[in-house]
Amino acid sequence: MTARARLFDDLLAELHAAADRGDALDHALVTAVEGARMIAVAAEAAETDRFGSKPVELAREALGALRASVVAATVSVRSLEDRRRTQAVGPR
Repeated sequence: MTARARLFDDLLAELHAAADRGDALDHALVTAVEGARMIAVAAEAAETDRFGSKPVELAREALGALRASVVAATVSVRSLEDRRRTQAVGPR
């Protein structure tokens, strides 16, 4: 495992301890870092196994994590916009 992957492992350990996985923004953050870690591992595999299937599999897993991050961020934006609209209207 490379120093980059270990760096992401340390960051993920801290994020998992501090993040509220029920919160969409926290979930987006964690899955984005997970995706970045997978990219680092895929890059390492590509350096050592240029024509094997392992780097492709790892890159696909990274893509899945990053897609989950985008979905979580999208949910969060919609939720925050709804909350802002509701508070702007307020009781009359």
